[in-house]
Amino acid sequence: MMDVDAALSRLRELPVDPRLEAIDGAVIDALAYQRRHGAPLSGAVFGIAAGVALSVGLLGSAIPARETRVASIAPFGAPPALAPSTLLGTSE
Repeated sequence: MMDVDAALSRLRELPVDPRLEAIDGAVIDALAYQRRHGAPLSGAVFGIAAGVALSVGLLGSAIPARETRVASIAPFGAPPALAPSTLLGTSE
């Protein structure tokens, strides 16, 4: 098992990744871009999406579904009444 303290001390002594030197500029550029062009989606878009989802949900629950026949759950044709779990539960 690896000693966590030893691993962290080895990690601390490694040189810093050179790509991290440019991270400040990239973050500032991304913030300036977002400030110029606005947020990707506004609150109104989320409100409209929530309203549409609510309407679809209400309509879907109001329209009665037609009854469908479900296939047997027994994959090999054995009736569920003869399953081992039902046979072991009898105390006759």
